[in-house]
Amino acid sequence: MMLFKLSLKNMKKSLKDYTIYFLTLVLGVAIFYIFNSLDSQEAMLQVSQSTKSIIKLLIELLGMVSVFVAVILGLLIVYANNFLINRRKKEFGIYMTLGMGRRQISKIIIIETVMVGIISLIIRTCWWCVCITIYVYINC
Repeated sequence: MMLFKLSLKNMKKSLKDYTIYFLTLVLGVAIFYIFNSLDSQEAMLQVSQSTKSIIKLLIELLGMVSVFVAVILGLLIVYANNFLINRRKKEFGIYMTLGMGRRQISKIIIIETVMVGIISLIIRTCWWCVCITIYVYINC
């Protein structure tokens, strides 16, 4: 419980740094979603018979490129996480000086990462609900 409180306090203190990480997560998932939803767009479904074979080939190609995009986004998230850890090296050094072990510091980092992930998931879901509502309202 003490590590959870410490993680929460650290997140509040490092809000500016976590904003960068949060935006990376939100934009990364949004780009991945947009890229993967191209094949289910209404314009793609309402094409003539002659272009359907070309569209099917493009969809297969998008599936292969989707794996590449996922790897790039994964590396981007790892880079952002390493960026945060490097900015907080002094803080972790102080914790180690005060007697905290590497395992406890790792737990703090994991708790903070999971909490930021959950918060970004909640905000991202609410944002998409708002966007979809606006889209439906405009088009209907």
